[in-house]
Amino acid sequence: MRSFTVMALLFTSTALAAPATTAATARPAATSAIVRAATPRVLAPSNPPTKQDVTNSITNWVASVNIVNAYLNDPNNSTKLTNALAFAKDEPVQLSTLMKVKGLSTTGTNSAKVLMGNFPSIVSNLQSVQSGVMNTQDATAAVNFNRCCTVLPAIGALWTAATNATKAPAMPPPNLENQCSQMKCAAGASAGSTPFNSSGTELTARALNAGIAFKY
Repeated sequence: MRSFTVMALLFTSTALAAPATTAATARPAATSAIVRAATPRVLAPSNPPTKQDVTNSITNWVASVNIVNAYLNDPNNSTKLTNALAFAKDEPVQLSTLMKVKGLSTTGTNSAKVLMGNFPSIVSNLQSVQSGVMNTQDATAAVNFNRCCTVLPAIGALWTAATNATKAPAMPPPNLENQCSQMKCAAGASAGSTPFNSSGTELTARALNAGIAFKY
């Protein structure tokens, strides 16, 4: 009887210990499943920015444009939304750097002003998707129209002005999201209507008045 009791106790002890072992091995898997958002590189440019500062700033900006594009091309992807929001917030930081370039042309200055007026609504619309205040379709439609018809052309014009002023290497225009191929931007403005996004920010007409050319 004593032998049977000892064996029973051993069996009970082993069974009770099993869940603890399972929990311990499961913990690292849960940690590795956490998705961390990408973050922009932090820069420390001079004032006024040097030629290298301009190159570094535009390099950051290229990454931001591409990451926001990636979300807009796949708008139901929550991870891409989180990344897009982080990098959309970095675009005004790089704008601030390039606005300080000495000898920036009138086109560059006007482009910077257009971007200052339009960046807040892009960030706001992305935040509205993330918080559920706006549905994805409406918010991304507003962002696409804003970027395709105003922001991306203005970014390209500012990059050109900044590289010309500092003799930094020329940069190609920013990449466009897929929806840009379906936009009729200049036609909408020239017809006498002024497009607005969900936050009421003026878009195409403002860019045209600033002398920014649309190239599609």
